Amino acid sequence: MIPMAQHTKVVFKLTSYSRADYTALRAHCLKIPLATITRLYYSDDSPQVEQGLERFLIAMRADLIERAIVHNPAFADILAGARQGGALTTKALAILIEAADVPALLPSPVHLISLWFRPKSAGALRSEGITTLAHLVDHINARGAGWWRSIPRIGKLRARVIVKWLRAYAYSVGDLLLTDMQEDDRPKGFGVSKLLLSLDRPTQLAPIGHFVTPQLLDGSAGINRSLQFSYIQANNDLEAIEFYLSRFDTQIHTFRSYRKELERFLLWSIMVMNKPMSSLLVDDCELYKRFLIDPSPAFIGTKCPRLSLQWKPFTAKTLSARSQKHAIGVIRGAFDYLVQVRYLGGNPWSAVKDPSVTQQVDLMQIEKALPEELWEALVRTLSEECADPHNAQARTVLAAILLMGDSGLRRNEVATALRCNLKSSVWDARVSELRVLGKRNKLREVPVSARTVAALKAHWEDRCIPFNDIEISAEFLLCPLVIPAHASARKKHLSGTPRGYSSDGLYQLVRTSLKKLGHQTGQEEAFTAEQRHHLLSTTPHAFRHTFGTLAVADGMPIDVAQAVLGHESPGTTGIYVKAKKKRMMEEAAKYFHR
Repeated sequence: MIPMAQHTKVVFKLTSYSRADYTALRAHCLKIPLATITRLYYSDDSPQVEQGLERFLIAMRADLIERAIVHNPAFADILAGARQGGALTTKALAILIEAADVPALLPSPVHLISLWFRPKSAGALRSEGITTLAHLVDHINARGAGWWRSIPRIGKLRARVIVKWLRAYAYSVGDLLLTDMQEDDRPKGFGVSKLLLSLDRPTQLAPIGHFVTPQLLDGSAGINRSLQFSYIQANNDLEAIEFYLSRFDTQIHTFRSYRKELERFLLWSIMVMNKPMSSLLVDDCELYKRFLIDPSPAFIGTKCPRLSLQWKPFTAKTLSARSQKHAIGVIRGAFDYLVQVRYLGGNPWSAVKDPSVTQQVDLMQIEKALPEELWEALVRTLSEECADPHNAQARTVLAAILLMGDSGLRRNEVATALRCNLKSSVWDARVSELRVLGKRNKLREVPVSARTVAALKAHWEDRCIPFNDIEISAEFLLCPLVIPAHASARKKHLSGTPRGYSSDGLYQLVRTSLKKLGHQTGQEEAFTAEQRHHLLSTTPHAFRHTFGTLAVADGMPIDVAQAVLGHESPGTTGIYVKAKKKRMMEEAAKYFHR
């Protein structure tokens, strides 16, 4: 492992030397004894003598050599021998003293990198075409917090030192945006600045929460603003959208979906139409319909974190007709709400038709459901792994997938399920009942199998909590056994209030386990090659489809399956009915054969 000191020796630290120091160095180069140098130029209590005169002079010599090379790289050849500890000629010593006497400068954007950074770091930056401080600032602003990853020999710690130095001289070098710096990487007192959208910078975009709009385009004086008293405290379009989105804080997937569509629309309104959102008319809305078919290149980028400077509103060159219809539906619904609360005077989207979408018979991808043989093989394999007392993670995974695959729960419903809502059924001793909060905030009762309850009890034993203890019955059914090391996880789980998995955390838990089983060698007896390939592409939602498919195929009435799955319409549940298609294909095959 490279010592940390090597990482952080990036910026030159200019040390002042006295005339006596220069004379002493010249005498040392002439091989005059240290005792004589001490007697002629220093007192016994001089700092140079107390820290070791020879060590001081050697360090001074090395510092002056590097400083001279930075001022003029052409000196590198002349001082090559001296850098390696060789003799220092009179000419070389004169070069060192002349370089040391150059007055201190403030960093400037036009300055060469080599003027301010040590040769190893400067060389690494030059290898990427970064020759001046202006180039460096532009590179960091374009790449974000991970700007250093593509540059050899510039690691995270060196990058942190460079950023800190540039910030210290921001008034003379230029501002760093760095909106995607991680919290742990930010200097103390550094707050994330929001990007001011500008028509002069059409490619610089940011998501909602990380940009501010120009005053002329913020909607505070939009022509469609309601003249009546507004029911919400929103002074501009961005505040109105944020207020609308706050209604979905507890519905994480709905919140993310609506936020994505509304930030795309607001950015388009400002950066493409150069209009406040509250000034758009029907013909403008029609133009946005066309924009969804072919977004401008400035709005398209690769998938990356929302805080990255590389973030763009779209990750595909075009949206499917279904996605276009969804986007317009979200925007129309938001406008309807803003009209109801008297922020807007009217809804121009009410006169805009939805894109034409081909109706599909199977709206859900039920083909991702696991076949019965694979489902039972997966449960059996995980149950065998659970027999190992040290494999607590497998017991957590088994309980999670059984709640989805035996009870048809969505992963968010699993993540939020509470122990107090699980009880034995009064109708049949072979099953238990679990009350869950599903989509559209609807409560429903779902059956829980005996093997699922057994898996939950094993998980609670790993948590060292009695499963039947009434006092702790408000606990989440599933909780992480190990708290991740990052700050947000610690803040969440060490706050004193027991917390379960997040929906995304549960997703990662299950996917990691399935990938491990799919790649694991020695699983030939448990799974076939085709089954292992299926596991690699299986997501948690596939277990919900697995329940629907297997239950209906086994004869469960459609209305019962609909109630368990929490579907609005029996037509949705009817998608799982394969008997009709199966019979159709079998009869057609007989006909073709005849």
